[in-house]
Amino acid sequence: MFNNQEVLVSIAIPFYNTEKYLDLAIQSIIDQTYQNWRLLLINDGSTDASLAIARKYENDPRVTIYSDGQNKNMSFRLNEFSKIVTTKYLARMDADDIMHPKKIEKQIQLLESHPEIDVLGTNAYSINENSIVEGIRLKFPKGEELSKVNTFIHPTIIAKTAWFIANPYDIKIERIDDKELWFRTHKKYNFQILTEPLFFYREFGNDYYKKYFKGFKYLLYALKKHHYNLDFLKFGIQYSIAGVVYCLFNLVGKESILVSRRNAINVDKLTIEEVLKKGQ
Repeated sequence: MFNNQEVLVSIAIPFYNTEKYLDLAIQSIIDQTYQNWRLLLINDGSTDASLAIARKYENDPRVTIYSDGQNKNMSFRLNEFSKIVTTKYLARMDADDIMHPKKIEKQIQLLESHPEIDVLGTNAYSINENSIVEGIRLKFPKGEELSKVNTFIHPTIIAKTAWFIANPYDIKIERIDDKELWFRTHKKYNFQILTEPLFFYREFGNDYYKKYFKGFKYLLYALKKHHYNLDFLKFGIQYSIAGVVYCLFNLVGKESILVSRRNAINVDKLTIEEVLKKGQ
């Protein structure tokens, strides 16, 4: 285990009406093998029981909760985090996902031993609404620990806090805010991914097409912002086609098939506990 006593990393979770999964997300941080972290929880104007769930953890001195009663957006909240934290590193996480117990430990070890890395993500297991593992998102050559990338599974990343400050999210963009950020920065920075799946990324095929449709208007803004750059235009075309295809499959009740095909590796349907046990 990493033994450095300095608090090196803050973990940031913005949340909005995620009462079904927030407790699982927070508990997965509490259960990390690396315990020297700070957890920042920002309530983005939730109207359900999410804030009450977060407050269950406020007696832990490592946990800080922010709630201004307003609904901004995730990009706005993510930029807030970088201004608040004082640690060397900042870790992203979504309120409906789950961390592998060794995620923070392994990422901090690599970042400290490879200071040339600016942003470090991980591979991830795909889980459904019932936290059943359905696949592994990405496939890499056997024996490869690190891989240089241009994009990430967004909530898996840890970066130098200075990187987040220098490269804020565009608050005018939702749904594709991460894609626009990677496009804007990947040529200037060292992006690496841990090929081991150290995250449980929640996806399920129920009106998934709406996520694409919500992003359409922001896509137009981003294309104009980048002067219809050919690479970003290609992404935009693929994104738009995917949204239409997901909608068509939704109409015939088969959208879950497309969600499952997002995984590079299919696995037997296991619980998270069973996956962790097999890995020991």
